[in-house]
Amino acid sequence: MNLQAQYDIEKQATLLFNENEIPLTKQEWQQLSALLAGSEYEHVIGGDANESHSVWVSRYFNDVESPEAMNVFSEEIAAIVMSPKMRRFYRRFAGTDNLCLRRCQANRMYEGDYIGEHKDQDSSPDYLATIVFHFSAEYTGGYFVAGEKAYYKPIAHMALVNNCSVPHRVTKVESGERLTLACFLSPSFTANKKRPSAFKIDGKKLPH
Repeated sequence: MNLQAQYDIEKQATLLFNENEIPLTKQEWQQLSALLAGSEYEHVIGGDANESHSVWVSRYFNDVESPEAMNVFSEEIAAIVMSPKMRRFYRRFAGTDNLCLRRCQANRMYEGDYIGEHKDQDSSPDYLATIVFHFSAEYTGGYFVAGEKAYYKPIAHMALVNNCSVPHRVTKVESGERLTLACFLSPSFTANKKRPSAFKIDGKKLPH
């Protein structure tokens, strides 16, 4: 781990940060929330590492080949989450602020939705850490599970960081809506070394 890092995600693979530790202003949280609310979503039932899901996804960046914008809101999202102050914040666990936003997506989950167990590096070996910003608290279920016994349930305006080599999943949402923004960070700006599978989509519409 680079000496600039405050946390060693090789030893502590999952981290939680409270709102007062994250250098986003209330206005920036509101801007992100508005962008996520205005985005179009598709119902994903299979991930690009061939894992099963039931999750509503809006993609802002993806790196099936090389990192590219996928959405009319991509640049607005990146301007907030990859600002100089956020890069300095990421240095605490990434060891560098010279980071590429290789993939970024909003995940909406309702009753019965879940994310199957997978490793982010199965999609791209260059992924270092994923930071997941949370926007909702009024839901039950929907625990982030790393390994067998580590259960996490961040509240709104918290962020969870996970080492991309660590298997993880999200348990079924029992009620309410779970809304997050997942940003996949890497010190590599090169093309994806792996060709991930296509996402499986079933064409359903959002519940409301």
